Amino acid sequence: MLLLLVRYSAQESLYMKIETATNQRLSTLSHITAGFSAVLVGYTSSVVIIMQAATSAGASASQIESWLLALGLAMGLTSILFSWYYKTPILTAWSTPGAAILVSSASQYDLPVVIGSFVFSGLLIVITGLITPLSKFLQRIPTPLATAMLGAILLPFCVDAFQPVMSMPIAFFAMFIAYVITKRHYAKYTMLTLLAIGGICAYFLGDNSSLATELTIAKPIWITPKLELTALLNISVPLYLVTMLSQNLPGIAMMKSYHYSVPVKSVLMGTGVTNVLAAPFGGFSVNLAAISAAICMNEEVDEDISQRYKAVLWAGLFYIFAGLLATSVVAVFISFPKEITHMLAGFALLGTLLMCLQSAFNNEQFREAALITFLVTISGITFVGIGSTLWGLIAGWFFYQLTKKET
Repeated sequence: MLLLLVRYSAQESLYMKIETATNQRLSTLSHITAGFSAVLVGYTSSVVIIMQAATSAGASASQIESWLLALGLAMGLTSILFSWYYKTPILTAWSTPGAAILVSSASQYDLPVVIGSFVFSGLLIVITGLITPLSKFLQRIPTPLATAMLGAILLPFCVDAFQPVMSMPIAFFAMFIAYVITKRHYAKYTMLTLLAIGGICAYFLGDNSSLATELTIAKPIWITPKLELTALLNISVPLYLVTMLSQNLPGIAMMKSYHYSVPVKSVLMGTGVTNVLAAPFGGFSVNLAAISAAICMNEEVDEDISQRYKAVLWAGLFYIFAGLLATSVVAVFISFPKEITHMLAGFALLGTLLMCLQSAFNNEQFREAALITFLVTISGITFVGIGSTLWGLIAGWFFYQLTKKET
């Protein structure tokens, strides 16, 4: 009898070890999938804008490759170092709105002057991190207002996920049905399944003729920065403001909404210094990610909130890989039909949108102010040069202060 008990105990221990090892492998797979998805969504949604910005600045084909290399290395290293040190999913990204500014304004100046503007913008971010009141101000914005703003930013992405039903009905229903089934029964593998199905659809429906025939390592090209006052006013300051208000602020709100403490001062100083160092090679802006970061923070990544930072470590590696193989990897990314990209991004962010709306409107004290913030932000208005993201927060905060004084 004793021998049987010992044998049973040994078998049970073996089964437990096998189960633990299997769960660890599956958990690692979900980290890898989330990290790859975040990079895929980030690249496919805006890499064309980055190329347009570089072209507008007068960059040659090899210099554009250098831009993508600098950005990939900067985003990868900052994501890995921040996340590893703080054991928090801190994903960085390039500034898509900043690139949009460059498309319209960089053509007025020589490339060295544009590069000089990147350096100065990075210095402004470092100064923001050094001046404690400025960095603390970002942390004092009420969470309901910040998540309402973030929800308004996320909503168009989620809405766009359902548009392909008209142009690509087969791909849409394949991905939507897969989303529903996996979300209900195998939530951890939702993005893995969507990536697989999306990849298959992209292979048959995408423009595979644009794929590179060989893998080449990108080369950095140094451009000596040159400072010019008008460029500082028309490029550096708008790039700084857009980066802070439409990238870092939503990024902070995103992390707070998932109950992570945000090392704001360290992140601002770290990304600011990185921008200064990467600028001569074309790294115009690296900042906190918001949209793509959400993919690495939800419960499908890992049930243990303290382990989700590992997804960002993988995302950092994919960033570096994409930067080193800029020409070839970008060709793969942009070969995905935009409908597939929209579905991947939208379905991945549905849970985050729901969380933002719940957080924004759960507290009755902030409910109406959050609604004002949400509506103004989603309106897309621009007034006196300020976009709807900042106006939404201003309107919501102003409304809250007035109603707070009356009660």
